[in-house]
Amino acid sequence: MSKRKRETPVDGPRPGSHLVMMLPDLHIPHHDKEALACVVRAHELLKPRRTVILGDWLDCEAWSQHPLLSRAQERARTFFEGEVAPCRRLLAKLEENTDEIVYIEGNHEFRVERMVTQMEGVMLDIADLVSPQRLLSEGRRKRFTYIPYVPAATVLPHYRIASDLIAVHGWTFARHAAAKHLEIAKHYSVVFGHVHRKQEFTARDPIEGRTYKAWSPGCLSKLQPLYMAHNPTDWVHGFSLIWVSDDREHWTEYSPMIQNGSCVLPDGRKVIASDAMSFVEEMEESEDA
Repeated sequence: MSKRKRETPVDGPRPGSHLVMMLPDLHIPHHDKEALACVVRAHELLKPRRTVILGDWLDCEAWSQHPLLSRAQERARTFFEGEVAPCRRLLAKLEENTDEIVYIEGNHEFRVERMVTQMEGVMLDIADLVSPQRLLSEGRRKRFTYIPYVPAATVLPHYRIASDLIAVHGWTFARHAAAKHLEIAKHYSVVFGHVHRKQEFTARDPIEGRTYKAWSPGCLSKLQPLYMAHNPTDWVHGFSLIWVSDDREHWTEYSPMIQNGSCVLPDGRKVIASDAMSFVEEMEESEDA
């Protein structure tokens, strides 16, 4: 009797489809090194066609209106060297393994515009010099789309992943945020960041029979940052992988959790943080890319 041939792991999407990788809140310099290293390594292995950042990759702590709680927070307030430069280095790294990056601005990046517009005189003249959109978009080698936090018209800012699936930074921080997002999105499924919690909610349209889904993959920031020192969180590290047909009519998702510096991809491969930790450490020391 012949032995059954062992199937090899799936290395990428089948013909006629492609992979979209969704990366949630990072909050540089309050990022989690191991979570970020896992994402960088998974990105290298999977090489998604599209990479979508769900916002708040910069913490913009220097632009915060919240009072400081510690000297460590004061030391973290270095916008250009401590936040922008590492983020640019990270974006350059992602460009090595993807065709397109979409950056959905979060409420933390919006801190800059909000503060600048509240000032008068010369600060309004230098607004473009400190704009996260300009600072992160400049010099990109691959297609790069930056979606502002504030809508230019009546349509809420979003990025369409598939015909019935959109990505947003986040419309609410409520305990049942997934259900609320699905209620707002109505006849669209939606993936969002902002809440830092891994959460999912599904509903079925009884007329059309279609199922809609809202979910958050978690975050990539520290799970207990300085500003939450006395407020235990239920945050989770993770990211989302969405396989989309090339006509963008069909999709399916998988959202790995990152625990203890590792995660498992859909094909069974284990990703460990140590395989990309050297890059993360270099990124933190980088002045720019």
